[in-house]
Amino acid sequence: MRIVYWLLVGFSFTLSGCSALFGEEGYFRNREDDYLKAASLDPLKVPDHLNAETVGKLYEVPELTQEDVAYAQDTEEFEAPRPEALSATALVERVKIQRLDDDRWILVNVDPAELWPRIRAFLADNNLQVASTDTDLGLMETSWLSFKDDPDRIDRYRIRIDRGVQPDTSEIHVLHMSLDREEATQAQLSQWPAASSSKERETWMVDELAANLAAEDLGAAGGTSLIARNIGGEVKARIVSVDSEPVLELELARSRALATLTHSAEQEGFTIYDSDPASGVFYLGYREPPESPPGWLARLFGAEENPQPPETPYSLADLREVLPDNLLTMPAQAEAARERAPKAPGHLLIFTEQSDGLYHVRLRTAYGERMSARKTREMLSVLRKNLI
Repeated sequence: MRIVYWLLVGFSFTLSGCSALFGEEGYFRNREDDYLKAASLDPLKVPDHLNAETVGKLYEVPELTQEDVAYAQDTEEFEAPRPEALSATALVERVKIQRLDDDRWILVNVDPAELWPRIRAFLADNNLQVASTDTDLGLMETSWLSFKDDPDRIDRYRIRIDRGVQPDTSEIHVLHMSLDREEATQAQLSQWPAASSSKERETWMVDELAANLAAEDLGAAGGTSLIARNIGGEVKARIVSVDSEPVLELELARSRALATLTHSAEQEGFTIYDSDPASGVFYLGYREPPESPPGWLARLFGAEENPQPPETPYSLADLREVLPDNLLTMPAQAEAARERAPKAPGHLLIFTEQSDGLYHVRLRTAYGERMSARKTREMLSVLRKNLI
């Protein structure tokens, strides 16, 4: 009995000791929410007769933009958004030649302002004189030259540097022009063709430039052109808010936009059930990949290492029969569609043209209804991360 007594006494001292060390008044108390109790101080006021230009906020909180709105629209309490997903190409080859149909361009995982001086150096090293530049458009044009194997013609190149689909990436497009030395008119000399005069000459320049950039350690080389820091404007893929709905906005040619969307819709938990690229509609399944592979015990009880989206009994044509022409529904329309085609899994990806070269991509349920803004943005972020 005495042993039990002393055990209870010792246990009580242990509890009081834990409270003294880790409780609200303890030495090792949890301080993670202390900042919520901090009081605000009035801004520093500088007397009128003194210079106030050098006094400002050290850590100014940026205003919310339309790209941030989606995080706070459908929740009662603000929740800090996740950082933007890292591009799937960020950790692969720094220099890569991309192809789509007959088009070829160089994808480089650095900012355009870092490429500008390196391309000028490449042209100089190959005795290609730069005749004109336009940093706003990212253009370099060479002087006329002649190839030894075709002295009766004159040739020149135009190199265009654009911002890539992903942040901090660049695309290099090459255009080749060739004219007969004797028959070229002044109008022909001053006007660039829509496509390269010789695909072979274009390919040569693309391959040589890509090999040169790949051989150079761009990350360690350093150096950025300040005059070229605004090349290409914004990235070509961004998430914006349209009528309080997160939308993926693409600034690409239609063929490339559809091709890169198709690629992205087959990555990281997405699968394409059915599609009609001509009308810009995809019927997708999605199963969010696990943050870490399941352990052996979880697998023993049936956990899948790469869970697949559920199968669907419906085709895209089946769903279009019960949905409006634009596939975007109001609640009553979605409910009517659900009664006619019950338990349809997956999502609709709807690709619409806003203007020439500008497209919007919406994600809706299989019945064309909106999802929560937070969920929509998370799924669109996965799609955007895998665009190429």
